[in-house]
This record gives sequence, C-alpha cells and structure tokens, in this order.
Amino acid sequence: MGLFSNYEKVGKGVSKDPDKKIPLFRFLDIYMEHITKLILLNFIFLLALLPFGGIMFVEYLGLGNLAFYVIFVLLGAFVGPALCGFMKVLRNISCRRPVFIWSDFWKAFGKNFKQGAVMGIIDMFFLVAMSFALPMYWGFASENSLFNIPFVICVVCAFLFVMMHFYIYLLMVSTTLNLWEILKDSLYLTAIEIKSSVVNLITTVVVVMAFVVLFPWSTILLFVAPSFLGLLYAFNCFPAIREHVIKPYYDARGEEMPELTYTAKTEEDGSEPIFTDTPETEIPQEPPKKPKKKKIR
Repeated sequence: MGLFSNYEKVGKGVSKDPDKKIPLFRFLDIYMEHITKLILLNFIFLLALLPFGGIMFVEYLGLGNLAFYVIFVLLGAFVGPALCGFMKVLRNISCRRPVFIWSDFWKAFGKNFKQGAVMGIIDMFFLVAMSFALPMYWGFASENSLFNIPFVICVVCAFLFVMMHFYIYLLMVSTTLNLWEILKDSLYLTAIEIKSSVVNLITTVVVVMAFVVLFPWSTILLFVAPSFLGLLYAFNCFPAIREHVIKPYYDARGEEMPELTYTAKTEEDGSEPIFTDTPETEIPQEPPKKPKKKKIR
C-alpha cells in the first residue's frame, strides 16, 4: 500500500467509522483480531464455572434426584455472575473498546453478583422445569392429541426464553435496571429485533448440534464456541440496546448520550481527547515550488 500512497497529500484522514463492510465481515474482523483474548476468556469463564464440577460428582455418587436438582438450581448462583463477567468483556470487544480480560471479567462478576445470581438460579430452575415438562407432554401427546397444545406452548416458551438471553446479561452489565425491567426489555428487544434474534438462535442451534453429533471429539469446542457465540450476541444485540434502551434514557432527560466508542484513557479517567481529527476542515498544502534554475551564459 505504501508503494502507491502519497503521504504528503492531505486527504480524508482516519475515518471515525472505518468499518464500512457488511456486518458479517465486520464481525469476522473483530473475532480474528481478538481470537487470542477470546480463547483466554473461555478459560476464565470455565474456571468461574468450576463449582459446577461438584454437581457431576453428586450425580456420580448416585444421590437422590431431588438432591441433584436442588444443587443444580442453587449452582445457578455461580453461573449468572460468570455470564455477567463474560458478556461485559465481549460487549467491550464488540464495540472495539480496550479490554483487560482478567480484571474486567472479575470486576463485572463481583459488581453484578447479586442480580446475576438471582437470574442464574431462575435459569437453572427453568432448565429443570423444561427437562420434566417437555418429555412428559410429549409422552401424553402420543396417547391424547390434546396434550400437543401444552407441549407446543412449552417449546415456544423455551425458544423465547433462550432468545431473551441474548439481551438479559448484556442489559445487566450495561444498565442499572432492576431484574424485572431487564426481563421486560429483553422480551421487547427480542420482538422488535426478531431478525437478529433468529440469526443468533439458528447459529446457537447449529453449534450445539455440532457439539452433540461430534461428541466426544467436539469437546474442543468448549474452548472456542462460548466466546464465539457470546461475541455474536454482543455484536448483534448491543446496538439495539444502545438504540432502544440507553439512548431514550438520555433523550428523556435532555442529555447527550456518552460516546460509546472511546479510547482507553477516556474510559479510565474521563479525560477529553487531546485533539479531534477533523479532516474535512483541513486545507491542502500547496506543494513547494521548485527553485528556478539559473541560466549560465
């Protein structure tokens, strides 16, 4: 590129929004640019979920089903905060913000622990409820077609609940809303951003199916797939949160929404940038005139 560029000529400068590519290519650029950090984030996320290893031992020891499910639900108190830390880092990466994987993860883990723990327990309880309801209604439907109605309702609720999670933890780490407001806004965003929700859902189903079909060789996906899917959710869903939740908050108060693509210094200490690149106001410099050669008589 440098072989054919004239760096002395004043041009448009560095664009404030350099990525004019289609969303898929922008996403792939961000993913490949941060792939090392994303793999490291997967390890930290799995480390935070180590308490779940205990539930496997409980199952192995053959304790009663009731004890197993109670412990499973309670361990959601670790899953929720871990997802908060996970999505906070991925949100910053998707916005091209500076990230410090270890400190950002654990800071968000602690800051959102209470709300995340409650949501995590709700998630685990929902999984247990669906694990009973879906097989039960499916079996009943084989004998009485009327049970197809509750079965379909359960399936729809399950898919809707999954799609709401594309927004729930992002809202949790990006706003100060209470849990009820987060759930309402997640449902609202799922409906109005149905295209993004469906894309996320289809991608998630494909990855999960690949994991199931290729098991046990697919266990390697545990170190790649979580951050890939999480980054996809953040990339697709955070712009909607910014547009429909954050921006209206500031508009209602007549305040200007803080810039969401800022430098590390601006984020850390709130300082103003040293200069603003405004190439459109620059005046091209005239090339220096060559001195006239004196004629020798």
